[in-house]
Amino acid sequence: MRRLDLALFVALAVAALAVACEGKAPSDTHGPTVPGAGVGIAAPELAGKTVDGETFSLAELRGSVVLVNVWATWCGPCRQELPELRRLHHAHRDRGFTVVGISVDARRSMGPLRAMIDEYQLDYPMVFDPDQRAVEPLGIRGYPTSILVDRQGVVRWRRDGLVHVEDDELAAAIAAALAGA
Repeated sequence: MRRLDLALFVALAVAALAVACEGKAPSDTHGPTVPGAGVGIAAPELAGKTVDGETFSLAELRGSVVLVNVWATWCGPCRQELPELRRLHHAHRDRGFTVVGISVDARRSMGPLRAMIDEYQLDYPMVFDPDQRAVEPLGIRGYPTSILVDRQGVVRWRRDGLVHVEDDELAAAIAAALAGA
């Protein structure tokens, strides 16, 4: 009987960890009810330092379409979507699109973070936010979370969960934002 209790405890712990890492289901595109973080609302100010120590501000990218991706190296779904984010960045950057990664890894994780950036050849801006001050206004419920901001600085799409390869919903949102719709 004790082994059954232990097995049940382990199964519940794994399920809780999966929910904490992935947030809501991928179909949740409405975002939280936090002001400034939902679809149709002006994106909140996001500012911080990149992994290279340079100053970053989302406001400086006004006029571009930006996919903000909040992630961590320890999050399996986050690692899974990195190749697709890189592909999107390269596919649309000539049309005024960029991906901006925001890592919420702990300060002691800078080495693994840099290694992952190199491994996945992530050449888009990467903000390091170990205290989660920059992402606080976004109302993050889990990792990964991606938010599409249009050229005027308005949130047009949000996913609390994994961005899938060849994601039709995201592709349509990017196309509309690039077209100015």
